Formats: sequence, structure tokens, C-alpha cells
Amino acid sequence: MTAVIGVAAFIMDREGWTRIGSWWVPPLIVALFVGMALRPVATAPIFMPGVDIAGRTLLRLGVALLGVRLTFGDMIAGGLTPVVVAALAVFGTIAFGALAARWFGLPRDLGLLTGCSVGVCGAAAAMAAGAALPRHPSSDRDIAFTVMGVNAISTLAMVAYPYLQSTLHYSAFEMSVFLGGAIHDVAQVAGAGQMMGDAKILADAIMTKLMRVAMLLPAVLFIVWWVTRSGEAAGDARPKPPLFLFGFLTLAALNSFGLFPPAVQQAVSMASGILITIAIAALGIKTSLASLAAIGPRPVALLFVQTLFVALVVIATIYAARAF
Repeated sequence: MTAVIGVAAFIMDREGWTRIGSWWVPPLIVALFVGMALRPVATAPIFMPGVDIAGRTLLRLGVALLGVRLTFGDMIAGGLTPVVVAALAVFGTIAFGALAARWFGLPRDLGLLTGCSVGVCGAAAAMAAGAALPRHPSSDRDIAFTVMGVNAISTLAMVAYPYLQSTLHYSAFEMSVFLGGAIHDVAQVAGAGQMMGDAKILADAIMTKLMRVAMLLPAVLFIVWWVTRSGEAAGDARPKPPLFLFGFLTLAALNSFGLFPPAVQQAVSMASGILITIAIAALGIKTSLASLAAIGPRPVALLFVQTLFVALVVIATIYAARAF
């Protein structure tokens, strides 16, 4: 079902059916809302294995294929700004999460869990952080809430943030760093990048986001240190770097040597767009705002405050980088 939604949305865009006068609805938005509309049907057991594959395997493949658009020269040209943004976004958000949880009267561990998810890479970071934190009766519920909540809020950010470029007075590169540094999950970063309609912004946003993803292991170790310094025992968590990160970097390396002619780059780029659109359809199917609202207001408010915090950190860092 996700393949049908994603491919149909992509074809509609190619044929110009998503354009109404000067208005353009990106295929990702079409796929997202169609997926949400079909959620009551698409969450049937017969469809969920395919939805899971689309939301994870196809997403990672689509992001990995984006590497064909980059070269190491592009990465070096980015300078230190994406690296600094990624580091501050990850570790700053985790620390802020622990403090904000106390302000909201919530467990500190929930703040660390949500902070890691918001700061690093969404669901994968939530699972890794959950394995590192001490177990308690509500552990599974907290992890499930974090995965669902971050996905929903990140989807809202994907839709809203591309429209902030003129307000923030950002260049194309600064906008790509903002998208990659402030949006939680890789799929939504890719979606926001594609909404900008600029392949370079998309690639640079993914590059910045992958720098955050690469910090998953030190982020989890930071959480373990935070917990153990208070005398609590942490579980044994050994998260592995995402394999699609190596695929992305491998393709970028091969492209740096000029091994991909323009025709191949165009074909792979199109395949990447289709796969990411299919993955966005899966995210739409999995997103339930009603279930999110039923969790309670304080944890939801915590996620929104952390989302605002990481966005402000990225914005401030980008403005500060202009002075150097």
C-alpha cells in the first residue's frame, strides 16, 4: 500500500497534477496526508509488515542513495558550522531534556529519553537510550510515547520549517544546516529538504542530519554517564552506527572520484526520491495525533519545548557562525 501511495504521489508531481496555479503541493505532503487518511485501513495486520519495511528499510536505502549527490569536497566546503550545530543539538538537547523534565514534574529519565530522541535521530535514538536507562514499570510506555510523539512533532516541523527561510534571512546553505540540525528524524529532514525544491539544500540537510546520527553512540554513553553519576545502575547498551550512514558515505566517496556519470546520478537521485516518498507514506500511516493527545499534556509539552530548544540552538549557532 505504501508503494502505491508513494509512487502515485511521485507520478502526480511529475505530471504536474499537484500544481494549482502558482501553488505546488510536494509529493511528500500528498503521500503523508493520504497515508494518514488511510490509517484505519492501512494499519490492518495484512499491511503492517509492508508499512514497516517501507518506513525503515526503504527509508534507509533512499537516504543512502542520496550520497550520489555529494562529494567529499562538498562536505569540506561546509566548514565547521554543520559539525558544531550537530554537537550542540545532540548534547545540549539531552541535558536540557533532563532539566526540563524536572520543571514539568516528570521523571528525569523521561527527559533524557526524549532529549536523545529529539537531539539525535528520532525512533532509533529512543530505542538505544531506552536500553541504556534503568528499567521501571513505565519504561515500555515511555519509549512507545517518545517514538510516536517525536514522529508526529517531527512531521509538523517538516511541513512548517521550509517556510521559515525568508523570515530567518538564511542562505541556501544556512537553511540546509537549519533543517538538518533542527528536525528530529531522517525521513522528515529529507522531506523538508525536498520541499525546498533544491537538490543541494536537500543533500546538505541530509549531511548535517547524518552528523547528528553519527553521534548516537556518544549520546547514549553521555546518558549512561548522567545516570551513573547519580548512583543508579544503567543497562548495557551497545548501539551500532546505522548502516545506511556507511552507504551514504560510500556513494559520496565513489562520486568524489567521478565514478557516476550524470545519467546515473539522475537515475539514482530519482530512485532515492521515490523511496523517500514511499517511506513518508508509511510515516503518515503510523502517525496518530489522537493517540498522542491521549498520553497527557505534560509529556507532550516536554517534547514541544525540546523541539523549540533545539531549533533555537541551531538558529543561534548559525547566526554566530556568520561572525567567523
